[in-house]
Parts: sequence; structure tokens; C-alpha cells
Amino acid sequence: MVTRTRRNFKKDWGISCKDLAHIEGVTCEAIRMRVLNYGTPFQRRNKPTKFEKKYGKTLYVLANEMNLHPQTVARREHLYGDVYYAPQWTSSLGGRIMNDRGEHWSDNPKMFNIKEASTHMTVTEIKSKLGDLTPAQLESFVAQLEEYEKENKKT
Repeated sequence: MVTRTRRNFKKDWGISCKDLAHIEGVTCEAIRMRVLNYGTPFQRRNKPTKFEKKYGKTLYVLANEMNLHPQTVARREHLYGDVYYAPQWTSSLGGRIMNDRGEHWSDNPKMFNIKEASTHMTVTEIKSKLGDLTPAQLESFVAQLEEYEKENKKT
């Protein structure tokens, strides 16, 4: 049986686990799993998605910006290598709502897995979330994060 020691979040990260969970709208267990998986409570996935890398936006944000369904945006990226590419031909269904309830895709409850917010946070995003820390706490925290990012880039 593996035993794990509890972390003092306030000491290690400058903010309590409960406060961070409240800010992000998740449970404390989710925050603790991030620490186990990635070594930091602020990183939600291993790497940014290909849309976040290439365009600096999530698929959801791109789809809303272009007023298209996320699958259409992803298909354009797959076929043409650019989400902003507009094909020569137009569909006879262009712009029409195709579900039986007449909902926009963003209101459709079946589209719950597409997230608006990025799931990979940069140091500047973390700084903006932790604005109420003292400057000394914030600097030590940022130094720890930058060191962690350097270690992960090497692998």
C-alpha cells in the first residue's frame, strides 16, 4: 500500500487548496490530482492542444469567433491546415441549425466536453489568478513554476 504525505498548500504554493479550488470552480481532490500528475496545481493537462499552440485560442473560442461548429473548425484544420481557410464551394445547409430542438451548438447539452477556457496555463495566467498574494510569495511561486517548466521542456 502506498502512503502519501499531505502537502501544506499554503506553504508550497502560496494559496490554500480550498481557495484555489474555489477560484477555479473545481473540487480540492481535482487540485490534488494535478499536483500528483503534473507537480503543480495550476497545470490541467500535460501539453497545450494543437489549437492553443498554433492560434493561441481553444477550439471553442475559435468556433465562436468564426460562428461555426467546433467540428467544422477542426475539419478545416485537418483538411487545409488552417482554420481560417474558406472553401470555394458553399453548403446548401450553411448557417442553419440542424438539431431537432433548434439549439445553437454552444447551448446543446451534448456539447459539454468542449471547454472555453484553456486547460494549460502559462505563468502570466497563473499570476493573474493569484493577484492577492504578497509580492514575495508571488515571486517565489513564479520561480518554482519557471523551474518546473524548464525541467519539463528538457524531457
